[in-house]
Amino acid sequence: MQMRRLWQVDAFTTQAFSGNPAGVVYPSDGLSQEMMLRISRELNNSETAFIYQWEDADVQHIRFFTPKQEVPLCTHASVASYHILATELGLPPGSHQMLCEAGLLPITIEYETEHPTIYITQKEGLFGPILSEQQKQQLLSALRLSASALYEDLPLQIVSTGNAKVLVGLKSKQTLDTLFVQRDLLIALGSELGVPGFYLYTFDQAEGEVVAHTRMFSPGSGVEEDPVTGNAAGALALYLQQYTNRIHQGKAIFMQGEAIKRTGLVIVQVNQNRATVLGQACTVFEAMLNV
Repeated sequence: MQMRRLWQVDAFTTQAFSGNPAGVVYPSDGLSQEMMLRISRELNNSETAFIYQWEDADVQHIRFFTPKQEVPLCTHASVASYHILATELGLPPGSHQMLCEAGLLPITIEYETEHPTIYITQKEGLFGPILSEQQKQQLLSALRLSASALYEDLPLQIVSTGNAKVLVGLKSKQTLDTLFVQRDLLIALGSELGVPGFYLYTFDQAEGEVVAHTRMFSPGSGVEEDPVTGNAAGALALYLQQYTNRIHQGKAIFMQGEAIKRTGLVIVQVNQNRATVLGQACTVFEAMLNV
């Protein structure tokens, strides 16, 4: 039995009890996959990050688990992890690399305040299938919506920057904010598509630098609703660059979490077909994990 440090970190915010909470465990060496899953279930955040020991290396090995399964990449938990690496574990500012199931990804830490800014360059964008008419009807049933709620000129499409999402555009923020999904239908559709996550967005009431308001549902992976989602934000930025003129000077800001009182902001920089997500975080508590 080994004592390990555990932090609860709110990502994409600098205010506690907002943004997206993630568990961060260090060191994670010696933990089995089943034990990591048990810890994730115990914490019951959308994701928990497990950082392996590092010694003056530029590569940090991290694994990510929902309460149900391991996922290849979780950007908000990456922000949380590098916040802890910088503020608690002595990782210096500058360029680093994160080794995760999605591959080797570039990381930059800018440390000018107590809340370092973390830059996470996601994998090259991959535009997958557009939903068929039958799948569109399944989605509308799962969301309890009519076809008139959707943008007619923006396809319902699977896009990935390391962890694929179905992107769904809604005309009304009120519709977005008041959604109550039929989880069994959404899980069934996600299983059919091989993509459990559905990222909903609207341009309605987006003001200033905010491009869209968003919500993220992934009950098939054990996440009923993710408060603020970095993976999906990167995919959406590339999607909007492809289909619209809403990405100005290669930058987009998305606001998420308002409907569940955990508001956060995700900043995305777009360079051709790569998205870099910027985020800050704050530590809520630290504990010792005796496993």
